[in-house]
Amino acid sequence: MEQEFVVGSITTTIGDVPQVSSNLTWRDRWSTIKVRWDVGRMDYKVVPGLYALGKPDAESPVLVSANYKLSFDRLREAVPGRNAWILVLDTHGINVWCAAGKGTFGTDELVARIEVSRLAEVVSHRRLILPQLGASGVAAHLVKKRSGSR
Repeated sequence: MEQEFVVGSITTTIGDVPQVSSNLTWRDRWSTIKVRWDVGRMDYKVVPGLYALGKPDAESPVLVSANYKLSFDRLREAVPGRNAWILVLDTHGINVWCAAGKGTFGTDELVARIEVSRLAEVVSHRRLILPQLGASGVAAHLVKKRSGSR
């Protein structure tokens, strides 16, 4: 699946990770307008996995998002000039809050995505920054127990 918002890649110990920018393009903004008018809403998704925002390193923070592109875009746009990793969960294209209620932005998906993305081999810490609206779907104590991340 081609993702037009990917601007390059960062070479890591696990291979190349897609790189994104905090600057949204006119195409990103036009797509947002269309989705707000319910055009293509069901296919407005980001491929789940790990993304590099800017030029992160092993000490950079890990931000977690849903794979609804509007949520992903708001996150990357909110941290201009910062270097971070973005871990995108598979919420079936549903926003964070609704996905937390449905269980797709939850403990099991977060732990699975940490493992599948090989996050522990990319960062030297085990700190994750999750959106507040996802709190109802994630049991932090189980994430720590199962993945070592907090």
